Amino acid sequence: MDTSEFRVYLRALEPDDYKTTHPWRLDEEIWASVVGPKYFVSMEYEKKWVNDAILSPGNSLKLAVCLKEDHKHIGLVSLTNIDRNNGFARCGILIGEKSLWGVGLGTEAILLMLHHGFYTLGLTRIEARQLLSNQASVRLFEKCGFRVEGVLRKAVFKDGRHQDLNLMAILREEFDELLLEKGLTDGKQNTV
Repeated sequence: MDTSEFRVYLRALEPDDYKTTHPWRLDEEIWASVVGPKYFVSMEYEKKWVNDAILSPGNSLKLAVCLKEDHKHIGLVSLTNIDRNNGFARCGILIGEKSLWGVGLGTEAILLMLHHGFYTLGLTRIEARQLLSNQASVRLFEKCGFRVEGVLRKAVFKDGRHQDLNLMAILREEFDELLLEKGLTDGKQNTV
């Protein structure tokens, strides 16, 4: 995959990344857009979350999204519930730097993670779930080739009420087609 025009890259989380991610967890606008209910996150809890992601990832891969120009850590992208037997995972993203919302950096980060999931981990299917009301997230995943598969009705309790989740997925062959359409590969090689 030709990523020369991409403005972001992915890297492993580092122990001090909690200093960057903690303020994102305190931001009301960010909390409103994520699937889970709001909970209070101390600096120590966030430090543990980052360390667990590094040292005890289980069936998850959580990476930092960074700008190429200055290496600034601007977000997180993840594959969770990785099931290598069935070739499945769930993708999630958070761009914590709100001044960078809506400029295509999330799309680049997801494409990089999909490439890793399909070509390095050998997955067949990657899904994403978002609040049905979060249409910006739905559009983001659509740009990355995800297709809506349905709605999980009242699947999440958030803000005092049960809310619907949008279910989307992309298959390996659909990602191959997307790369060709976007001119990110010649169809002969799939290396980053």
